[in-house]
Amino acid sequence: MPALRQFAPLSPHASPSRGSPGRRLSPLARDIIVILIVKAIVLYLLWFAFFRTPAAPGMIMDPVVVEQRVFAPTPQPELPRER
Repeated sequence: MPALRQFAPLSPHASPSRGSPGRRLSPLARDIIVILIVKAIVLYLLWFAFFRTPAAPGMIMDPVVVEQRVFAPTPQPELPRER
């Protein structure tokens, strides 16, 4: 039978475990989170300012026509061959 492992008791000054609510973020993680939040806010403001409504009031496009235009293969221009 394998021997049982003995764990050292936690000292009161030990750092909290990974999932505990008292753990503080590293400065790098905090900076990344702040930058991502600011970036999301800026992207939302750009969308709200420029892409929320069509530029022209009567600009309505058929989705099928747009799909054909976007996904249709473009013909390659014929280049003259050198001999």
